[in-house]
Amino acid sequence: MKLKALAAAVFMTAAFCVYSEISFENPSLNSHDMVLFSVNHDVVGSPSYRTAFMANVSTCSDIKVLSCYPERMELLNKGAVLQVRNRYGTARYSLSDSTLAWVTKTDIIPTESIRQVPQSVSPDGKWLCYLKKTGTASAELILKNASSFAEKIIDSSASFRTNTVPVLWAPDSSVVIYEKEGQIYFCDPKAEFQKIQLTEEFRKIGKGSINSVCWAGNKTLIYIDRDLVYRVNANEFFTRGLYANMVGNGIVSGRLPVSFDSEHDKFYVNSRGNKLILIQANRVVSSFDLDVTGFSYLASTYSMPFTDMRGSVTGYNLFWCTGGDCVIWVDMIATDDGKRKSCVYRLNGKLRQLAFLEDTSDPVLSPNGKYVAFGSENSLYAYDLASWKLIGRLPGEKPVSYLWNDNASLFAGGEISVREWRLDPSFQTSGTVRTLFLSSVRNVYWKDDTRIVADSVLGGGNLFEYDTVRNTWQKTSMNLLSERLTHSVQNGRYRVFTGSTANGRYSNTLYVRTLSGKPVTRAVFLDTTVKVPVRRRVSIAFDAVDSADGLSNILSAVREYNVPATFFVNGEFIRRYPNETRQLALGGFECGSMFYTSADLTSKGFVVDEEFIRRGLARNEDEFFQTTGKELSLFWHAPLNRKNSVILKGGAQGGYRYIDTSRYSLDTVTLEMAVAKEGEYLSSSEIISRFVSNAADGDVITISTGISSGRRRDYLYENLDILISALLDNGFEIVQLK
Repeated sequence: MKLKALAAAVFMTAAFCVYSEISFENPSLNSHDMVLFSVNHDVVGSPSYRTAFMANVSTCSDIKVLSCYPERMELLNKGAVLQVRNRYGTARYSLSDSTLAWVTKTDIIPTESIRQVPQSVSPDGKWLCYLKKTGTASAELILKNASSFAEKIIDSSASFRTNTVPVLWAPDSSVVIYEKEGQIYFCDPKAEFQKIQLTEEFRKIGKGSINSVCWAGNKTLIYIDRDLVYRVNANEFFTRGLYANMVGNGIVSGRLPVSFDSEHDKFYVNSRGNKLILIQANRVVSSFDLDVTGFSYLASTYSMPFTDMRGSVTGYNLFWCTGGDCVIWVDMIATDDGKRKSCVYRLNGKLRQLAFLEDTSDPVLSPNGKYVAFGSENSLYAYDLASWKLIGRLPGEKPVSYLWNDNASLFAGGEISVREWRLDPSFQTSGTVRTLFLSSVRNVYWKDDTRIVADSVLGGGNLFEYDTVRNTWQKTSMNLLSERLTHSVQNGRYRVFTGSTANGRYSNTLYVRTLSGKPVTRAVFLDTTVKVPVRRRVSIAFDAVDSADGLSNILSAVREYNVPATFFVNGEFIRRYPNETRQLALGGFECGSMFYTSADLTSKGFVVDEEFIRRGLARNEDEFFQTTGKELSLFWHAPLNRKNSVILKGGAQGGYRYIDTSRYSLDTVTLEMAVAKEGEYLSSSEIISRFVSNAADGDVITISTGISSGRRRDYLYENLDILISALLDNGFEIVQLK
């Protein structure tokens, strides 16, 4: 059976998956022809929330966004401005006059899976860097003046990333370090905009990626090249850039006992520059004394593989304490339920667990390095780093984004509101809180022709009143039950209502009808009525053969984007990685078979008949059941997807449906295979571009969970989030393979 025909048959049985649910709700019209309404935005791959709007129905213009969901927040201009970004644009809250103003805003209701990429802000808040997407997996690295909005491109051929910006700011904001085409450079932001910057060739630090550098104090940069550790004084950047061939990369401060892999390893250095922590490939944690000069090997004070049967590690955060020890925050995907969990350790000669946390979000360090804040379930927590004691808890709503304003207060962006949380200096209470503005609303009403009130998504009768001058919200003494607020839909000149639309991206849209003069009915947002093509459907499957190296990345991305995934599990994988196999089964993932051996069934060394195929599939079923207590689904594909008529017939007789995925087998081609001309080697960015540009309705895209032999410069599973977002943004719906 040909691929397209087979795919069509597969998708006839696929579970129906709603790509998006964008709906207009509860319009309310006043006598001045201004309508209030909310938009409930629930799109796969991006946050879900309700946003309050106001528009002029007589012109279908003057559209104003009233609530501001904090998908991402940054602190600018030495803490004077809080920047908030979401799918509708960028707003800035001024702390001096308590005013929220939109600086950029979309004119439409977006339907794409728009996720806000991070922006790296300089410590003084005057500059920021971000990746501007230019292609499926390509981007420009932009340097931006936070006040004037002027921009400069510092790398026109960067790889797009969804969760990081490949830059590192100096603690005094004087320079920013960035990576470009396997080299590391520095840039003076002031000189860049004044057009007095040295050409890039004289600003090179050395080979590597942004993982190759770390600041130790305000003026010392630690740089690792393979196994050599260098110290570079920031005051000498320009001199060393001009005379690099004569003076080298910096002063050699020792040698690591291993070679540093800048693509997969990370290191951290304390402010005194005498301690170094190395984390290799998310597996091995090592500590070294960095108090020598020369080519001697660094003295190791700790080195152990990190293993935790409770989950697969997805990433680390490290925070230095006074005295030289540090706190290591380890994120993982839990084996038992597939949720994000975090384990906190203190490293001081040995690794000691401080806490095991569930449903956590990223930790954020205070400016003085003494406190750390993080979200867990419906609260924001603040801990003293040295003692790991709770110093404050802000309950009430699930944290979305948050950052420290100073060493005693935070901006807490939650699902309901954005609040300023000031800690109690004595840490005896949780401190004081004030609401700045609403993130999301349930309903929005006219209290009279000029006053706007809303009830929050939590309900409970609490009402907030909108300040039309400051564009902010404050809690009022009014109560929803006692006020008996209603939504008026007509005023004598116009009537507003929600109705169906030909645009399949929206479940309805908002219409306005004239009640006097020539009768006309039109949509407030014309784009919502334009018929668009039906989304094409693809499935994503993962081949688990003989390596689980990429499993934590895969589970993290699938969880983050909330998309379905299927795993084809080979017998070698089950035998080598029983815990990971159980993790897949307990996580509720669909698991198909990839036979009991990873050998090429079509090679001359095998005598394969139909009975052999049936027995091999049955053996894999039994091993999977014995390991997990669950059954494999009855679809399969052969190892390496190499098949013939005998293999296909044997599988069919065993009750299995064959899924052909050979079209997308690109990420297992190694550098060694390319040299031997056994396959075309493509970077992960090139693979993603090819997948997205060639994908067709009903396709099954397969990705390896890792390879056991050979090398690649990068792996597709490391950039799975980019592939998922690119598929969603290019009109695809990711559905379960059935």
